[in-house]
Amino acid sequence: MKVLILFSLCILAACSQRDIYNSVQTNQRNECEILSGVQRKECLARLAPDYQTYEQQRQELLKK
Repeated sequence: MKVLILFSLCILAACSQRDIYNSVQTNQRNECEILSGVQRKECLARLAPDYQTYEQQRQELLKK
């Protein structure tokens, strides 16, 4: 059991923040694609920006 937990932590540590961010965004986009019409359009509009834009905004906020 401890080996499994340790292995899982190693796998998670191997993921970069960008990979995690993109994975979450992909899952959210897939959820939007299930919807139709106005609901789909509104859902897609609420999606977070791409990782590069997100990181730039985050760095600007950290400087303040």
